[in-house]
Amino acid sequence: MNNAPIGPLDRRLLRRVAETLLFGVLGGGALQATGFPAGWLCGSMAGVMAAALMGRLLIVPDGLRGGAFILLGASMGTALTPETVEKMETWHVSIAMLMLSVAATMMVGTQYLIRRHGWDVASARLSSVPGALSAVLAIASDVKGDTARITISQTLRQIVLVCLVPVLLYFGPEAVLVARPPDADLVDLVLMLAAGSTGGLVCARLGVPGGLLVGALLGSGGLHAAGGVAGVVPQPLLVFSYVVVGSAIGSRLRGTRISVIVATLRPALGSIATAIGIAALFAGATSVLTELPFNEVWLAFAPGGVEAMTILAFILNLDPSFVSAHHVIRLIALMLLSPLWTMGLPRIGRPDNG
Repeated sequence: MNNAPIGPLDRRLLRRVAETLLFGVLGGGALQATGFPAGWLCGSMAGVMAAALMGRLLIVPDGLRGGAFILLGASMGTALTPETVEKMETWHVSIAMLMLSVAATMMVGTQYLIRRHGWDVASARLSSVPGALSAVLAIASDVKGDTARITISQTLRQIVLVCLVPVLLYFGPEAVLVARPPDADLVDLVLMLAAGSTGGLVCARLGVPGGLLVGALLGSGGLHAAGGVAGVVPQPLLVFSYVVVGSAIGSRLRGTRISVIVATLRPALGSIATAIGIAALFAGATSVLTELPFNEVWLAFAPGGVEAMTILAFILNLDPSFVSAHHVIRLIALMLLSPLWTMGLPRIGRPDNG
């Protein structure tokens, strides 16, 4: 048994984590009180982001964020029902349209940044990739582009979508409020979390994008589909998870100078608006072809992170399994094709061609 005292570095980390979550709770609680859709998630992100830009050294450890993803994924498993399986018959059409949407987003976004704002080709291409943040930043470290522009653009894309999606979907067409399922009892909750943890860890080990969240959804969803458990994770645990995830997104901007953000803001927001518009056009066409709800398809096509978009689907009473499946497929395609998309760009340490 280890009774070693907590060292100064550990205490400093704990204080930073506690401070981060405090800003998250204050921001989330304030926005939730206004009735804003997904208030806990969006407000915690905004509160932590504001504090980070003011110079606070805020952080959410990977382990805490991963635990939140497993909690949320385990509750999302409620959506895996026989009716969901029947709807999968139309997914081949929506997946094909999604791939066309991604290609259009990358090409149009790149040309917009180059022609309208004079960005270099490398920065424009990598800033226009709608997702696969880790893969994009890994490639950016080896390419002669503006890493700050790329990082800020990709981070802003996630932040804008998390804040904007609830408003567009809540007030848009087909916005339907569905009663929240009852909470799971203690035995079912333990089984859900056990299955979700197992599924999440397996998918994360296999390198599945958003593996902890998606794996937990599949693990818990298998139990729900088989009738082994019923109910969702209790609301207080879900709120805690929303705050952790929102705080983790907001803390990404720590250490970034406001002047750099301001200089990148206009081009990045223009590129993001273009991506959102393209996703909406393809989602509308897909909705007509498949007779799936536009809101659900658009969220599946939205150029955001798999975790954030899936969580929003859950909060807004849409089908998280449909949304997460499409985002996972999109991210896998992006990670496989990113090297081709950046082929021919000047690399660090190598002479330019021509």
